[in-house]
Amino acid sequence: MTIDQIRAALSHMESNYSLAMDAGEYGLANAFHAKIDWLWSELTRLIQAEDPYTTEADIRYFEGT
Repeated sequence: MTIDQIRAALSHMESNYSLAMDAGEYGLANAFHAKIDWLWSELTRLIQAEDPYTTEADIRYFEGT
């Protein structure tokens, strides 16, 4: 996946997570949360491959979370 695709997927997964939590579907919400964690690790990996001096904290700050 590209960085832009991961950003789009994160947006969708975060919306799905919120919907699942609001509906009381905690098992499904946990599955979305696991996917969000995986997407963040991939985003971090790709960005750090381009700029190894960027930290995960930098990425989370500039990605707006």
